[in-house]
Amino acid sequence: MIVVTAGLADKKFNAIMKKGGNGTLSILEVQTQNAAFLGDEPDLVLVTGQKIEQISCRNAVFLVRGHSSMPEKFCCEQAVAVVDSSDQSLLEQVAQHHIKALTCGLASVDTLTLSSFTTDSAVISLQRQIEAFDGTVLEPFELPVSFSTHVEPFSLLSCAAVFCFLGKKNPLINCKLWELQG
Repeated sequence: MIVVTAGLADKKFNAIMKKGGNGTLSILEVQTQNAAFLGDEPDLVLVTGQKIEQISCRNAVFLVRGHSSMPEKFCCEQAVAVVDSSDQSLLEQVAQHHIKALTCGLASVDTLTLSSFTTDSAVISLQRQIEAFDGTVLEPFELPVSFSTHVEPFSLLSCAAVFCFLGKKNPLINCKLWELQG
């Protein structure tokens, strides 16, 4: 199980997660301020809330979009903050928590970036090797994406990051085209 915290509910992110999982992932949505999760099921827990105070779990991905996105306290064996590299203050906030950061954005230094972006398609690029929570090593790749409605770049990249941390359960493994139609 991977717990994903996202601060306030991001409907577009949640929709991409559900579509992108292609029905192969079990996903639970929870709106709370404090939570503790044990076990392996479901595959993903999407935690949203006005202000997330405390999270306890084995594996966590914190989607850092604003200063209230990070839980005030967390107890996790493995935690990664997915952050937009264009916001220096958020990068500094993540550094103060002493956890790993995976940067997403349009700069060549970002771990996940878009090498192409149009109104109905994009190409996601993993720039450097990362290790998933289950120990699976993901090598750099490029993945074409098609979509029928507007997609914000950070939502698309952060969903791809979460899927990457799923390791062997990643629904994008061996995917030639990620289709987010409908």
